Amino acid sequence: MALGDFSGVIPPEQSAQILQEATRASAALQLCQTVPMGTGVTQMPVPKTLPTAAWVTAGTGRKPYTDVGLKPATLTAEEVAAVVAIPDKMLEDTSINLWGYVRPLMSQAIAMALDGAALFGVNAPASFPAGGVRGHAAAVNAGTDAADTINKTMATVEALGLDPNGIAAGLPVRSRLRGLRATTGELILGVQSVGDYEVPSIYGVQTAYTPFQGSAGVNPADVLVGDWRWAVLGVRQDIRFQLDPSGVIADASGVVQVSGFQDNVTPCKIWARFGFTIIDPVTVLVPAGANAFAKAGTAGASGAAPTATEGDAADEPPKASARK
Repeated sequence: MALGDFSGVIPPEQSAQILQEATRASAALQLCQTVPMGTGVTQMPVPKTLPTAAWVTAGTGRKPYTDVGLKPATLTAEEVAAVVAIPDKMLEDTSINLWGYVRPLMSQAIAMALDGAALFGVNAPASFPAGGVRGHAAAVNAGTDAADTINKTMATVEALGLDPNGIAAGLPVRSRLRGLRATTGELILGVQSVGDYEVPSIYGVQTAYTPFQGSAGVNPADVLVGDWRWAVLGVRQDIRFQLDPSGVIADASGVVQVSGFQDNVTPCKIWARFGFTIIDPVTVLVPAGANAFAKAGTAGASGAAPTATEGDAADEPPKASARK
């Protein structure tokens, strides 16, 4: 393959495949409500007050007046990117499936950066909620075992009038659940179909297992349960890529680390733009706005609170609304 000819290396339609692979690797892309962003900053209306209905008295009774209040939620598109240098000999060696080698690694890089920022507040842009979902979630003490802990965490969300529809769990949580059985003998763990593939579930709720970044302490939160409609992930640009055989890779201070022309490598850049916000929804039980998320540590002894992590509010008592 000529060094300047990359038309057949990464076809444009493969960007959709990258996004699919990133979705499978990212708990945020699996669980959060995703919305398209038409501009760099998008204002999304969300309910501020709920309408009410009342029975009309017989005869000439007038229909009661009600109000629906709205408030804006702001999504600011931020760029996430990665650049790798591919040796030219790999491009020229037809026995190597270059795209099959690079694509899953690039997808994983985007997924881990997005999960770190949105779920855990790790290396997050300033426009993202501080501490991510973990920092926003109400802390729940551990139950008698991992399954009981998750049940209590779900109950905390349900008590506010919300429906837990997703669970983000650390990878070790799966092993704690494998040995548990329901009272009728079946596994607590299960699967459900989403699109054309199956995803794990706990108590019938979709579950995404992901490394919990930035965890600390003896009993860090390793389960995030919530009504994920209120964790809104804006997509400004789908994942894109660019190959440039004459490109250079420089560090943050501008020092060139790799020169495509001089080092016989081809820099490959992948990037996307996402916005993220967390909304405290008004509910019938909590008209002022409820915290749609709760967290717990499944490794702790019964009654143990999850250990505070930087950016978390785990040492505070659970609130109906942790952030307005």
